[in-house]
Amino acid sequence: MTQNFYSNAIILLVLLYLILPLVLYFLKEKYVRCYSIIIGSLLGAFSMFLAFSFYYNPDINLFTFNLNLFGLDYKFRIDNFNYSLIFLNGLITFAVPLATHIKEKQKDFYVLTFLVLLGTTGLFLTQNMILFILFYELASVPMYFLIANWGSLGVTPFRKVEPKYAAMKLFLYLQLGGVLIMLGFFILHSMLFPTDIFTGWNFSDYESILKSKGYLVDTNLSKVLFILFFIAFGIEAALVPFHTWLPDGHSAAPSSISMILAGILLKMGTYGILRIPFVFFNEALNTLGLVFIFWGLVNMFWGAFNAYRQIDFKYLIAYSSISHMGVIFMGIGANNDLGVSAAIFQMVSHGLISATMFSIAGSFQYRTDTRILDNYGGLLRVMPFIGAILVFASMANLGLPGLSGFVAELIGISASLKAISSLNLKLVFIIFALAAIFITTVYVINLLEKVLYRKINPNYYEIKDAYWDEKLHLTILALFILILGVYPRLITDLSNLTKIKEIIGL
Repeated sequence: MTQNFYSNAIILLVLLYLILPLVLYFLKEKYVRCYSIIIGSLLGAFSMFLAFSFYYNPDINLFTFNLNLFGLDYKFRIDNFNYSLIFLNGLITFAVPLATHIKEKQKDFYVLTFLVLLGTTGLFLTQNMILFILFYELASVPMYFLIANWGSLGVTPFRKVEPKYAAMKLFLYLQLGGVLIMLGFFILHSMLFPTDIFTGWNFSDYESILKSKGYLVDTNLSKVLFILFFIAFGIEAALVPFHTWLPDGHSAAPSSISMILAGILLKMGTYGILRIPFVFFNEALNTLGLVFIFWGLVNMFWGAFNAYRQIDFKYLIAYSSISHMGVIFMGIGANNDLGVSAAIFQMVSHGLISATMFSIAGSFQYRTDTRILDNYGGLLRVMPFIGAILVFASMANLGLPGLSGFVAELIGISASLKAISSLNLKLVFIIFALAAIFITTVYVINLLEKVLYRKINPNYYEIKDAYWDEKLHLTILALFILILGVYPRLITDLSNLTKIKEIIGL
């Protein structure tokens, strides 16, 4: 196919995410979910088509769209950074309408949901700083309304969390991250393009300077800007200690929104770290790399430890997400081929696994009106399909060989050990990494025992197993968890440091 076809297809995808959901307002209420499933499937299929097209023909010149508007140059591109995330975004777009159990004000709910997905799609595709901020806000702001208006009560061992409180907390944290990102962009632009406000907003402008000079700013400022961007995007990616908005947000959100939140929104943060500070100030990692490896290890251990303590199904998955995000931070800190592969692979793997588990949590809540683990029991006997998928996703979550979670942890830990030169530090790293993996195994087995086994709760003898929509999206998500576990080269072949340096020209 021609360059024109692929470049136009990129902007067409963004426009379809914008236009198709607007039709919802002209439909009768009873057709809203059906139409949402159809457009979710179309947008998901189109996204996956573009991602696989790039995998089989990884030429960024074919997959670049340029637009000049009001004196500014805007660029959209599929490349080694984002093709796997476009694939993930497409899968989640397909799955979310099928996993939604909302019955009230469906038009508003689905329009806001697709607005979030428009934001994530645009953010992954854009190569422009101004549009990056715009799409960041598009993805973040509707989450407040989705959680506040359609959310439910979350329960921790110590307190209960109201939807409006969780929504406001999430909103404030994400806005803080957005402000810091904007501040970093303005500092960078003012230093390198101080006399022209209309140029220097595309990432390629900075990549060109890197190619010619080998650096953007001096070493000390490079470290400062790296830390600024790392924390700004880290807030979005649930970096400890800026993570507390995430468990509350997940617990209160409708489960299909939790699928987006864990599956894609968290990845906006880690993608931003890789796309901006990792590329622009990579030299800072020569001295800061170990700090970020061990910061990621803290995420991994702290998330697993807190997941073990939870009594609410969704709180457990949320803290599990924080733990698994640590692998991404470790891979970024390692700053080598394996590390980048681990970071990007874990983004996709965790997105699929967490989306599957949140969907199952939603299915249980829809049928039993509870998420408290001790209220369940014996559900595998009455819900064999959903129970089997929960076992499968849980095994992927704890890193069973043959599934995607194992590959992500293996290459993430290997990359970190390769980057650590001190034997003593290697031993410390191994001890805490193994402790986190052990705790993960314990809370996963505990989850399965409480939910699926034990004596069945008498109230649940008559509940139904998965409906067709649940069977469809859960099967597809589980299939890709297996495919990536068996054939990780779908991502690792193109998403590594060497390949990324090639597209930048370094």
